[in-house]
Amino acid sequence: MEYWKRVLGRESDPDGRPVKPLREPAVEIEEPISLAECKKALRDLKQTASGPDGVSWSSVKSLGPGWLQYLFNSILACGYPTKSFKNSRTVLIPKTEKPSDPGEFRPLAIASVFGRVFHRILASRLGVWAPLGASQRAFQVNPAKCSTLAIIWDGKNKRWLHDAKGQFKFRGSTLPALGVEESYKYLGLQYGSKGKLKTGLELLKGMLRELKEAPLKPQQRVFLLRTNILPKIMYYLVNGRVHQYTLRECDKCVRRFLREVLHLPHDTPVSAFHACAKDGGLDIDCFESLVPMYKWQKLVSLEEVPDNLVRDLSQLPAIRKRFQLKGAQTSFNNRAEYRMFWKNKLLDNLDGFGLGEAADVPQVHSWVTDGSSLLTGEMYIKCLKIRWNVWPTAARASRGRRQAPLCDAGCRQIEGLGHILQQCNRTWDKRGARHDRIVEFVGSQVERRGFNVIKEKSFATPRGHRRPDLIIYNKDRVWIADVTICADRGAGPMALARDNKIKYYTDEDLATEVAKVAGPGAQSVVGLVWNWRGCCEKKTDEWLKKMGVPIESRRLASVRVLEGSVWCAEVFRKRTGINFAQVGGRNRSDA
Repeated sequence: MEYWKRVLGRESDPDGRPVKPLREPAVEIEEPISLAECKKALRDLKQTASGPDGVSWSSVKSLGPGWLQYLFNSILACGYPTKSFKNSRTVLIPKTEKPSDPGEFRPLAIASVFGRVFHRILASRLGVWAPLGASQRAFQVNPAKCSTLAIIWDGKNKRWLHDAKGQFKFRGSTLPALGVEESYKYLGLQYGSKGKLKTGLELLKGMLRELKEAPLKPQQRVFLLRTNILPKIMYYLVNGRVHQYTLRECDKCVRRFLREVLHLPHDTPVSAFHACAKDGGLDIDCFESLVPMYKWQKLVSLEEVPDNLVRDLSQLPAIRKRFQLKGAQTSFNNRAEYRMFWKNKLLDNLDGFGLGEAADVPQVHSWVTDGSSLLTGEMYIKCLKIRWNVWPTAARASRGRRQAPLCDAGCRQIEGLGHILQQCNRTWDKRGARHDRIVEFVGSQVERRGFNVIKEKSFATPRGHRRPDLIIYNKDRVWIADVTICADRGAGPMALARDNKIKYYTDEDLATEVAKVAGPGAQSVVGLVWNWRGCCEKKTDEWLKKMGVPIESRRLASVRVLEGSVWCAEVFRKRTGINFAQVGGRNRSDA
């Protein structure tokens, strides 16, 4: 405390330079803050830590620009900020691995998120009248925090030599020289007398080893890999000198790690790892595709800075060569092109073909990457195998042979995952349980929102007509709802299954019977459709949202479909026969 009192309580050095007015006072800076300025500030606000008031950045974003405009203009009208804007909490960030002195910490003050948004708006206004220079010159040298690195050229022997003697003095103190084995960190990269010490591949292998040994669930490992390890390695590779071979090896190392911790087969499609989660993949960055793009974007940004010296340096052949990689197989201009590339690669693959409609309702797939405890670790792995069609089946094991074997349950069809989950005699009861579970879930969710629900067993239909799963009604409206767990895209779009349901239940006799129990309200037929991969049909999600079902529950419905598919696949593997008398000698299917 004494050290920081002395440092932070010291008076600022006086600046004796005369101040000359350059222009008239800019009264525009004090004008009321517009709604557009608040929208831009919220759009630019990134995830950040909370201040002393405990208000998070997500809470500030949820308030909306109108509320912030009212608050900020009230502060401008009063002429002084609120007390919470002036308070901050200070955290000490170590500069070394094992700090032993208070000076080896960097103080960081964290103010209120409200205050930071307010100051961001004022700073953008001030930037118009007092633009900052391209280079900052306000830093002062502290000898206690500095060291030198000297390299001498031995022209006679044609070699580089490391000078371990301190050659520089500052304020009467000799700056220490780094040893031949010592290093320093610059912009997150570790440098020494031999240049950059660790390659990105070495750093990545060490991090993956630690992550694999940690007592975590598989989904937690995936989450930490995406949010912590890969961004660090990406920064290391983009800002350092790297070869295309290193990028390729880094990608192989990551995929090998994922196959081990998720117990995936060796022929799992590469696109399943790199495609976006909303497109059906795992959303793992591909270094071989992204690093060349980020390097090129960084070079382009240097060409657009206002500093003439920086722009001239960016045009030098030696500089441009460092930002370009030879042998890059893919070239993208932005992240959208990268996403579309891996999406198409996944859909072109036989295993990922059925995920073509996953992007229609992207919000239900966040369970794949958010690391939540929605699923157990074992069930998470099994759901991924169902989602990517890599579950072990006879059809998958026979790839490359002349003919795939037929189902040994007497179905006379190829034993593929789609057949097991939709048509096989061995899994008919589990398919029915999967269907009934979703019906029960949808009914309970809608009932919680104040609607009246009549289940299938409580309703009598006209003779020869199948009973709908749910009848939902209130004072003014009646919905006849039926749930379908259909095949994936190979059997047609999910919208076709929905339209077939609507056509089937649009019947005058059925409408008359429904009116007897639900009242004379306006009737409409609703088909609720998921496929066995956990993808939700677009209009199904829109209807559930309209009925007040939150996104968390709609995501849970997709997860429960996948859980039901896992149970069907496990039952097929455990059972050795089927009682045809039990199923009436026919092949029951949800579709």
